[in-house]
Amino acid sequence: MIEASQRMITISSSSNEGVEGEGGGMNSAMRRHLELQIKTLENAPRDPDKLERLLKSKRRQKEEEAMYFEDTERLVTERLEC
Repeated sequence: MIEASQRMITISSSSNEGVEGEGGGMNSAMRRHLELQIKTLENAPRDPDKLERLLKSKRRQKEEEAMYFEDTERLVTERLEC
């Protein structure tokens, strides 16, 4: 996956060389996404048990964040209805 992402970035960069302001190639958001994906894959634990623990921890963290946002949204909605 890392090699495929790097190839996509390289191909996009080479197709944009010398083309100032043209619409061809990859947009900056997609480039950034691929760069972050490469970084994530390079830093991911290789041990399946460690990776599973990390994923469970992140899942719990994201669930807590989602509950916070839901509570905030509910409070804002209640406040606007008053």
